[in-house]
Amino acid sequence: MIQYFNKAIGPYLSFNKKSYLYFGGTSYLSLQTHYRFKRWLLKGILKYGAHHGASRQSNIRISLFEKVERVLAQKTKAPRALLSSSGYLAGQMVAKQFLNDPFVPIYLPGTHSALKIDPKAKETHYDSIEIKLNELFSLKKQAVIFLDSIDFKGRHYPEFRPLKGIDLSSCILVVDDSHALGICGLNGAGSYEILKQLKPRELIVTASMGKGMGISGGVVFCEEHRANAITSSATYGGASPAALAGLYAYLEAPEIYQKQLLKLHENTKRFIKGLDYPEFFDNHLGHPAFGFQSPQLSKELKEAGFVITNFPYPTEKDLIMSRIVISAGHKKKDIESLYKTLNTLIASLK
Repeated sequence: MIQYFNKAIGPYLSFNKKSYLYFGGTSYLSLQTHYRFKRWLLKGILKYGAHHGASRQSNIRISLFEKVERVLAQKTKAPRALLSSSGYLAGQMVAKQFLNDPFVPIYLPGTHSALKIDPKAKETHYDSIEIKLNELFSLKKQAVIFLDSIDFKGRHYPEFRPLKGIDLSSCILVVDDSHALGICGLNGAGSYEILKQLKPRELIVTASMGKGMGISGGVVFCEEHRANAITSSATYGGASPAALAGLYAYLEAPEIYQKQLLKLHENTKRFIKGLDYPEFFDNHLGHPAFGFQSPQLSKELKEAGFVITNFPYPTEKDLIMSRIVISAGHKKKDIESLYKTLNTLIASLK
C-alpha cells in the first residue's frame, strides 16, 4: 500500500490515525531531518543560489566543484573524483565508455541498472565468470566486469569473495558503491581502497551521494586517463552539475557526518546483538540494511507498528524487496523494540 506525506520522512511516521517506527529507505545518516545539517544547506543556498544552471565545461565556472572532488578523492584514496548530478548519471557516463569493440561487459547478479545501457542486459552467474573471461581473452576482447559493492545478499562487500581467486589483472572493474559510500569503510570512505587490493587492470567506482552522504549528486572515482575521457564526453558536458548547496554542507559539516556515522554504527551493532535469529536476514558485515523474503513477516511488522522497505524493485514486475534499514536517527528504545518484536515474530514463523 502506497502512503504519501507532505514533509520529510524520518524515523517516526503517523498515518491513518496510527503511529509507526520507520525502518526503511536509504537515508542511513538521517541527515534529511538533522536540524544543524539543514542549516548548512540553507547557508549553501544563500551563498550559491538555488541552482547552478551551467555546464561544468562552461567558460564561467564555480570552484567548489573541484574543491569537493579533491576532498572526495583524498578521502577514498582514488586518483580522481568527478561529480555529477546523480549516481545514476555517474553510472551511465561510465557505462558509455565501454559501448564499442573491443569492450565486452560482464554483469554480475544484481548489478544496478545505472551501470547498464540496456537495463535488461543478461547477467553472468558467479560460477560462469572464469569461463566467460577465458572465452573473451581467447578472442582478444577486453572484459569489463560490472557489479554493486552492496548487493543486499551479503556476497560482495567487504570480502568480495566471488572475485577472489580470479585473475583480474586483465579486467576493467566497474563498481556501484552507492550504498557503501559515506557509511562503510574507514570513516565512510566506501569500497575503493578494498577493491584496489583485488588488483584489476583498471578500477572505476561510481556512487550516489544521496544515500550515505545525504546530499543530491553522484560521483565517479577513477584514474586520471579515465577522468579525462569522461570529462571529454558529450554526456558530461551536456549534463547539469551536482547541487552546490549540498556540496557546501558536506565540506562545512564534517563533525555532523562523524557523529551521525558513529550513531549509525552503534545502532547497527545494537540491533545485531539483540537478534535471536540473525541468520534469517541477508546482510553485509557492518552495513545497516537487512533483507529477507517473507511477506508474512512484513505484514505482521506493520501490524505491530513498524514500517519497512517493502515494494517491487526496480520495476512493478519485479519481486517484492523487503528490507529493514537501521539509521542514525533511531533511538536506543526504537532498536530494542524492533529486535524484540522480530524475535517473537520470527520464532512463530519457524
